[in-house]
Amino acid sequence: MKRLLIPLLAASSIFAEEPTKEEHSYSLWDYHPIHIGGNFLQIGPASVSDVPQDGHVTYQKANAFLYMLLPISQTSYFFPRVEWNTFEFNWNNNPKFNQSRYYYAQFALTFYSTAIEKWRWILRTNYNLDLDHFNDPHDYGLFEALIWGAYQMHRKWHYHIGAFGYTGMEGRQVYPVLGFDFSPNKTWTLLLVFPLEYSLQYKLGDHWTFSLKGRPLKERFRTGKDEPQPKSVFSYSSMGAELNIRYELFMRLQAEIFGGCNFGGTFYIKDAHNHNPIYADVGTAPYGGANLDFAF
Repeated sequence: MKRLLIPLLAASSIFAEEPTKEEHSYSLWDYHPIHIGGNFLQIGPASVSDVPQDGHVTYQKANAFLYMLLPISQTSYFFPRVEWNTFEFNWNNNPKFNQSRYYYAQFALTFYSTAIEKWRWILRTNYNLDLDHFNDPHDYGLFEALIWGAYQMHRKWHYHIGAFGYTGMEGRQVYPVLGFDFSPNKTWTLLLVFPLEYSLQYKLGDHWTFSLKGRPLKERFRTGKDEPQPKSVFSYSSMGAELNIRYELFMRLQAEIFGGCNFGGTFYIKDAHNHNPIYADVGTAPYGGANLDFAF
């Protein structure tokens, strides 16, 4: 149930250049504070290996979201957000459970600030809860937190620091956030921030951005109590590379399509107490998707 990258508004937008004076607004509604949209991603069938039951898997994810921009000063903002998500991971030879599709809600709050000179900060917390087990948050809830700062060393360079972590569903992990971005001019930007964002962007005019991007994916779920192995814990990780095309109207619309190759990764299935694992490798497969964010 864990997602590393989709979306934080979108890191490439949050760490973009500051608006010019002409773009600054004096009314909340000039910012178009209410946003709605959705995301879709599909990975083609990928082979499974290193287990007695090989076979193949398919991966699909979609969501719909609503969030609002709430300025508390000229340099700091809150973004409360709610999402409905559906996720499918179907291993045709799964020996432990039959469930392949999951539904969950996400409740998130992001704080974004440039109040400290030369720094930009994102603080985000979100809570995911399986909609089929809404009355059992202890076993089917997942809490995530992110702190991410970028410091301007030079007008062309930022370094990035922070931490990202999660706890829930018999698991917990904390990752450092480390990296940099480099913009030699207003057209090109290189952004390498582990484990969140990897991209080389080319901006064409005021509205179009073309990017080569790395897309890390990570999911964590727990199945129901009526499966052959009740309350199995399931975790999946992979990495892809894509061509990404984004169209943007400042503070009003973002539309994005992307496609590329997922290089595969790993997954494991454990029992209800996070023991007795089955580990497997996932092969390469093509993938594609689209995102839409509209404000009014």
